[in-house]
Amino acid sequence: MSKKILLIIGILVLVGIAAFLILTSKPQAEEGGRVGFSIRDFLPFGKSVDTDTDTETNTEEGSSDEEVDVPTNTPIPKLRKISSEPVAGSVIFNVGTTSIVRFVEKGTGNVYEVKSDSLKIDRLSNTTIPKIIRAFWLPNGSGFLAQTLLAESEIIETSLVKLNKNKESLASENLTPFGTTIGKLPTGIKEITIKPDGTKIFYYTTTGSSNWFVSNPDGTATTVVMAHPLTEWLPKWVSGNTIILQTKGSSEAISYAYSFDVSNKTLKNVGVGFTGLSINPNLSGSLSVISSGGATPQLFVVENKSTALKTLGVNSLAEKCVWLKEKSPTIYCAVPNQIPGGNYPDVWYKGLVSTEDYVIKIDIDNNITYTVGDFSLLTDQKIDATDLILSPDETHLVFRNKIDGFLWMLRLEE
Repeated sequence: MSKKILLIIGILVLVGIAAFLILTSKPQAEEGGRVGFSIRDFLPFGKSVDTDTDTETNTEEGSSDEEVDVPTNTPIPKLRKISSEPVAGSVIFNVGTTSIVRFVEKGTGNVYEVKSDSLKIDRLSNTTIPKIIRAFWLPNGSGFLAQTLLAESEIIETSLVKLNKNKESLASENLTPFGTTIGKLPTGIKEITIKPDGTKIFYYTTTGSSNWFVSNPDGTATTVVMAHPLTEWLPKWVSGNTIILQTKGSSEAISYAYSFDVSNKTLKNVGVGFTGLSINPNLSGSLSVISSGGATPQLFVVENKSTALKTLGVNSLAEKCVWLKEKSPTIYCAVPNQIPGGNYPDVWYKGLVSTEDYVIKIDIDNNITYTVGDFSLLTDQKIDATDLILSPDETHLVFRNKIDGFLWMLRLEE
């Protein structure tokens, strides 16, 4: 009996020592500098913050972390994925010859920055904005309009999130380069578009009809500019006082586009009507690349005033194109290698199908098409490109992969 008692006591001592070592050991750091096994890792959107008042918010956790740490002589690839999480919205601007991308993560609302001449990914802010669904960036990257869903509802809230430089961040490892100031706009905003110079925004809400507003980005100086019986619109502010609005497209109905002047409040039909129409106007609003719906979407260019139509001979969607600033009308488009079966654009909008793309440049006047990059040759990941934006110097193309929401950058080489 004594031997059994000693054996039991020995086992209990060993178990106690093992438990002590486990409970007192430090968690290992995960990739990117985060510490493992945090309760925050099990929450779908991180910590929540109170944004009911216009207050500057900084969290003390973390610092401006470099997500990618590589030797300085490592070559920068032509195509690279620049986010590690799904992205709600992005912007690209230039400082000298360097293209700078800023984007906000969908799950956390944290802001990151990537430069075209570096593989570093720097976190700019730690402010958590839960359940963010879309972000509309100001052109200079100084802030964005974040749309979120109220808890346990489908009500959309919109807030202006301004980035404020932290003067102490250079001397402290606990601060990111930017803090944030969050101010709320009206509840229930359906769609937003920002004036190209960033000074004004256009948005609409619905109460039986659609009510159109123009205001400052923070929601001040609001003016009602129109009430319209139709309630489903896709607006794009192209230049000056001109906004191009499209009735939302479906393979089951004919859609149209209109030009709206916010100064004299006039609404004019432009372009042509198409079943499953999708429209992407150029910077002046004079031309639009459009796509038709049905079994095989096709691209056209339309002169918005004369309605003159030109077939491009390309099967793609207008959402996969972006205009250049060149005098000769020119666009970049992501084109599917194959068109999956279905009624477009509905099946693509709903995520029932996805495509694998390559990028072309189309000189519209001269009917010349150049292949810019084939994603299947540049990466082993399937890319269904959408939300294309060009750097101001037109050297880099940024887009979101519709399949997983990650952000990519393509260097444009002639």
